[in-house]
Amino acid sequence: MDETEIVVSVDRERCMGSGVCSFHAPSTFDLDDTCKAFVVGINDPIDAIRNAVESCPQRAISIVENRVAR
Repeated sequence: MDETEIVVSVDRERCMGSGVCSFHAPSTFDLDDTCKAFVVGINDPIDAIRNAVESCPQRAISIVENRVAR
């Protein structure tokens, strides 16, 4: 059975701290004390994470989905 491995990352140099990512996927993204986003863990549905990626005004978030044979 194939599964999908998801890797999400934030380019903190590009991040402007709008919080749009944490609005769409609040259990995956949070903002630190400098108002930069970071990944807490892959804890939201994949569609919510994709919405966060697509909604980022600075395009600072990337997602890679890999099929993994188990």
